[in-house]
Amino acid sequence: MKKSVLAIIALSLCSLSFAQLPGARSPQEQSEDAAVLSKKHAIDAAPRSPLADPGCSFLFTSGANNTFLSYCLTTNGNVTQLITPAGHLEIVNPVEGYGICDGFTGTEYFDYAFEDSLNWGPTTATSLSPTAMKFVRTTSDGAWTLTQTITQVASSSLVKVAMALKNNTADNRPVVLLRYADVDVDGVLANNFDGTLNSAMAWNSFFSGAHPFGLALQNVGTSPFDYNGFAQTIPGIVHPCNTFANASRTVAVGIDGSLVMAYQGVMPKKASKTFTVSYKGL
Repeated sequence: MKKSVLAIIALSLCSLSFAQLPGARSPQEQSEDAAVLSKKHAIDAAPRSPLADPGCSFLFTSGANNTFLSYCLTTNGNVTQLITPAGHLEIVNPVEGYGICDGFTGTEYFDYAFEDSLNWGPTTATSLSPTAMKFVRTTSDGAWTLTQTITQVASSSLVKVAMALKNNTADNRPVVLLRYADVDVDGVLANNFDGTLNSAMAWNSFFSGAHPFGLALQNVGTSPFDYNGFAQTIPGIVHPCNTFANASRTVAVGIDGSLVMAYQGVMPKKASKTFTVSYKGL
């Protein structure tokens, strides 16, 4: 189902308003809305290749109230405009995706929907079922193929992203594979951020007052490589070949940050390994 980015964001901001008590938005809420929209306009103006796609091409929705989950997928397999629970927008702008660093050549490849590294080929997208999509994409130099299977898990109110990375070359290659998301919890920019071995999360505390929700980016299952989750102290992109440049070394409080899950290892020649993450509301 085709939806425009602006329509999804407008609907989500309306949902945020309706989730509050009846009446006009408070000055603080109006300021928060303006900050989010200003950030969105800046992202829309960012340069991108013709293959980059920040649009909402496939919309998935399930559940109701506290189990509600809605998210968009772009034609390149980015997870954007994520709402959970009902009326609470966690990924506002189309800023989410995947990155690879080839340690053999020092080349990095990434696609974060609004911006990409200009060295990807086109994506083949296939609907596997009403709840699952497959996206297959090879780097323009032919070195790597990334196959993503993105599944709506309605019973758990989460989005599962399985990333099968294949080394197409005749060399064993050190590689970093990562997942990144610019999260604005409940539609506001200032949130708390942290990471663990298994996850990275953004949240607002119940005792802080408004917007006490959150989102976790989490490793699922046994990984074939070493991995860890972490928060960035900036909302901007993570460069796969300089993964930890903006990593927060402690709990980051009240910032506009982002989430990363990173996997590091050596991919054997002509081999493929699968890495799985999920997004779940807190």
